[in-house]
Amino acid sequence: MPRQKKQHLKKRKDGRYFCRYKDKWFTGYDEQEVLEQREEYKRMEKAGELSALQCPTVSAYALKWLPIAKVGVSAQTYNEAVILMEKLIRAIGEMPLSEVKPSDIKAVYSESFLDYSDSYIRAGAQLYKDLFDAAQEDGWIRQNPARQKSAQPHKGYTGSHRAITDQERTWIETLCTDHRAHDAVMAMLYAGIRPQEAKAMNIDRSVDFDESVIHLMDFAHLDGSNHYKITEKGKTDHAVRTIPLLSPLKDTLDGKHGMLVTSADGKPVTIQAWKSVWESYVSCMETAINGMQQRWYRRTKEHKKILKEAERLRQQGREEEARAKEAEIPAWISFTVVPYDLRHSFCTMCRDNGVELNTCVRWMGHADAKMILKIYDEVSSDRSKKEAERLEQALFGRQNGRQISKSA
Repeated sequence: MPRQKKQHLKKRKDGRYFCRYKDKWFTGYDEQEVLEQREEYKRMEKAGELSALQCPTVSAYALKWLPIAKVGVSAQTYNEAVILMEKLIRAIGEMPLSEVKPSDIKAVYSESFLDYSDSYIRAGAQLYKDLFDAAQEDGWIRQNPARQKSAQPHKGYTGSHRAITDQERTWIETLCTDHRAHDAVMAMLYAGIRPQEAKAMNIDRSVDFDESVIHLMDFAHLDGSNHYKITEKGKTDHAVRTIPLLSPLKDTLDGKHGMLVTSADGKPVTIQAWKSVWESYVSCMETAINGMQQRWYRRTKEHKKILKEAERLRQQGREEEARAKEAEIPAWISFTVVPYDLRHSFCTMCRDNGVELNTCVRWMGHADAKMILKIYDEVSSDRSKKEAERLEQALFGRQNGRQISKSA
């Protein structure tokens, strides 16, 4: 009897083998396992053991579950959940619930949650756990793949944001001043406005150059799509506020009109456009700081010459000289500022220069001082030094260790 030819399956881009029987897909990393799944399905079908109901796809179940699970929440909270769910649906939406493995959930985090905060990643993870918990309770799956140890997401960046350095502030004021993001960057740094407020701010409507103030009254909100919905309701009840128009920002905005930041076509900025604008701004800053685009770093004629000489020294066993030669290429300087660092820096500058706490609370748009003290009110080394000098002078009549006269 001739030997039966072994069937070979095709591979998907994610490395899994797959095959189809009628309307049922079988996938897995092991080819033989996939074939065995299909044969077991055929056996159950022949024996009449299959349920009359077909297991829904992740997309179909999620779209039905989300409005029920999030009933009664605010529009903003619901839209944020929609955006998180869309990440899951884009990745595994067409898979039946019963076929989702922990590795599928892990892949969603790896592909769709890079460079996000830890809190944002945790929010997505909790939503997916709740979704599959409901599917388990409804009898579609035996165990929740999102709760398995191998499905746990990576950690995002954590902690509060930081105040930028004096060097970074100088770079922001002097480099890439013609970039589309520059005006928004200056507004976040010197008015302490939130990124969502910068995206909605209209210079003609909000900036009073005669009185040197900003009347903040427009705010961008997620609406479940790629666009922002601009309303007069801010993140908090204290978001509508008046902020002083400091001279660096006044000089930046002087003579300008319309939206503070726009998409490339001049229309209101979208979610994707803002991401692209910021990535472009960071690239522009790094190019200006380092004198070249990052793709040319260590690839210019001068750098290649240095590296070639270092390699020659290394081949001669002169390792220390080789390292010294390589050190002639300056280290690449990354521009690591993120939007909320700018707002954080504004608060720190205010407090370092004696702005009263309650005034700072008002300018920042908070209800009380708790958030300022917990997150934004970073005690810089400059403020610590000033306060120490003030205490020394008040108690002992001395400053920096020197006696000062009573009349001074």
